[in-house]
Amino acid sequence: MFRILYKILYPLGFFLTWPYWIVHDLIHRKPYSFRSKFLGPGPLLPKKPGRPRVWLWALSLGEVLAARELVPALEEAGAEVVISSTTAIGRDAASRAWPSRLVLSSPLDFSLSTRRFVEAVDPDLLVLVETDVWPGILFRLRRRGVPAVLVSARMSPKSIRGYGHIRFFWGQVLRLFALITTQSEDGRRRLLDLGADPERTLVVGDLKFDREVRESAPETRAALLAETGWPEGRWIVAGSTHAGEDEIILGAFTSLREKAKYRDLKLLLAPRNRSDFLAVWALIKRLNLPAGHREKPAPDDLNKDVFLLDTLGELDRLYDLAEIALVGKSWAGLHKGGGHNPLEPAAKGKPVLFGPLTHNYRWMTRALQEVGGGLMVPDQAALTAALEDLLDNPDKARDMGRRAADFVRIHQGGVRKTLDLLQPFLEKAR
Repeated sequence: MFRILYKILYPLGFFLTWPYWIVHDLIHRKPYSFRSKFLGPGPLLPKKPGRPRVWLWALSLGEVLAARELVPALEEAGAEVVISSTTAIGRDAASRAWPSRLVLSSPLDFSLSTRRFVEAVDPDLLVLVETDVWPGILFRLRRRGVPAVLVSARMSPKSIRGYGHIRFFWGQVLRLFALITTQSEDGRRRLLDLGADPERTLVVGDLKFDREVRESAPETRAALLAETGWPEGRWIVAGSTHAGEDEIILGAFTSLREKAKYRDLKLLLAPRNRSDFLAVWALIKRLNLPAGHREKPAPDDLNKDVFLLDTLGELDRLYDLAEIALVGKSWAGLHKGGGHNPLEPAAKGKPVLFGPLTHNYRWMTRALQEVGGGLMVPDQAALTAALEDLLDNPDKARDMGRRAADFVRIHQGGVRKTLDLLQPFLEKAR
C-alpha cells in the first residue's frame, strides 16, 4: 500500500511545485538537466567481465567529498564505479575528483526515470552516501534483485522530526537497504527509531575523516601566495559561508583591522553557493574595503585586505593560508543553519571556529570542542573576541590546530571498515 501511495503522491507533489524549482534554479544560476533526470543517461558501455558495477550516488558537494577515498578503494577491490549526483555543484566536484570516471545526473524518482536510468547503468550494487534516500529507486532495485547500501548515514534531529510524521512509511523504506552504516551511535539510534533493521544497521564512522592529515608547511603557503598574487599577512579563511553570515564575519574583521596591531590581517571569504558571489562582492564594496577576486586577479592585489573566493573546488587547498579557519552555515542568517564539515581545515592543523547552528554536524563539532581543536562562538562580538585571543596568542592557536589534526587522525578508518562490509556484495556480483 505504501508503495502505491508514494507513486501517486510523489508525481503529484512534483508537478504542483516544478514551476517554482525552474524559477529558483534560473535565479540561482543552477543548471538543471531535465532530459537526463527524466529519461536517463542513454546507453552505457558494456560491463567489463569480472568487474561488478557499483553505482555510487552522492547528493551534492559534501557527499562527493565524503566519498573521495571510497571510490578508489572500490576500484582497488575490483569494482567499476559509476557516479551520480543530484546537484550541478556535486557533479562538478565529482568530475574534478575522478576525471576518468563516468559522472551522471541522478534521476528523478518517477517510475519512468528510475527504470530508464537503472536499465542504462545496470548496476550490481547501489552505494548511497550519507543521505538523499529516494524510495522509488529502492523499489526498482529490489524488483531487479540489486542490493542497495546506505553508507556513512547521517540524520539530523530536524530530519528525524520530519520523517517521524510518517514513521511507518520510512521504516519500510529503510528496510529496503541490505546494509546501513552510520557515522555515530546517535545516528544509528535515530534510524532505529524510524524502523531500520538493527541487525543491518552498524556504526562504522564518518568517511570524511579518511583524508590526508597534513599541517600546512611554509613552502606550501608561499606557493599559494605566489600563485594567487595575494599578499603576505595573517590570514583568516572563512569557508562555505551563506547569506547573512558574511556581514558577521566582515564586521568582526573590520573591527580588528581598526587596531594598529592587526594591520597585516587578511580575510578570504568563500561563499558556498555560486549564486551568492555577486551579493558578497557587493557587500564588500559597500564597506569600502580594498578587495580582490580569485577569478579576476589584478596587479594591485598585493595592496588588498579582503579576497572573494569566487571559484569552486579550491577551498580545501586554500585553507593552507589560514592562521584561523571559520566554517559557515553556522551563524544566524538567511538560511536554516546546520553547519558544514569542519574537517577540511582541521586536517590542515588549523584552529576551527564556527557558530551555534551546527546540528548537521553536532557530534563532530561537539567532539572537536571537547578535544580543544574547535571553538563555538555564538555571535559577532564573541567571534571578534575569539579571533583577537588567537591572533594575540599564536602558540595557543598552533596548539589548537594540532589538537584539531589529531582529532581527525584518531577517527580515521571508516573507508576500510566500509569496504570490508561491501566485499560480500562485490563477490556475489562477480
